Amino acid sequence: MSDALLAGYRVLGFDLETTGFDHRKDRIVQFALVGSDTDGSHINLQSLVDPRGKIPPETTRVHGITNDDVRGMGDFSQHANEISSMIEDSIIVGHNVLQFDWRFLEVECVRSGMEAPVPRGIIDTLVLARRLRIPGRHTLGHLCARFGIEMTRSHQADADAGATLLLLWKMMQAYPDKFSGSIDDVLDSFSN
Repeated sequence: MSDALLAGYRVLGFDLETTGFDHRKDRIVQFALVGSDTDGSHINLQSLVDPRGKIPPETTRVHGITNDDVRGMGDFSQHANEISSMIEDSIIVGHNVLQFDWRFLEVECVRSGMEAPVPRGIIDTLVLARRLRIPGRHTLGHLCARFGIEMTRSHQADADAGATLLLLWKMMQAYPDKFSGSIDDVLDSFSN
């Protein structure tokens, strides 16, 4: 794999923590965009988000975010412009991002009265794992363990976003023939 494949692009690991699994009724409580800008400089945009409703205890047990944690952090609309400008024309990398995180983002943008940002492309490491037929379970934790990536704070948006970027890099190293050509070729071959 050539590191040049992603050179010159803003590449961001993207992850959300939410109040539940239903993007139509549940809300975002944490977001993270972690990666590098077109010039290689580091990007780390993250925040807790007030969902303007209660976080169920069973959800808090998963990600550890409480109602007290998000109080006063601003609802999604107060973060939307910054998130949108960061995502616009970026290559977004996430695990199950197409079926989970991106749907939440789109609905929250609609609730905020704005259009969802348009990334240059989205790379979903869950889709990659399935297309590459990587043996074993395809959860982020299992794939990170398989590729030797230590996860000390799973279900925290910044940790998961960073782990997903590392996972993509490890997949590119392990399957270099699947990542040849241009970024458009790669995006087309692994689109959902």
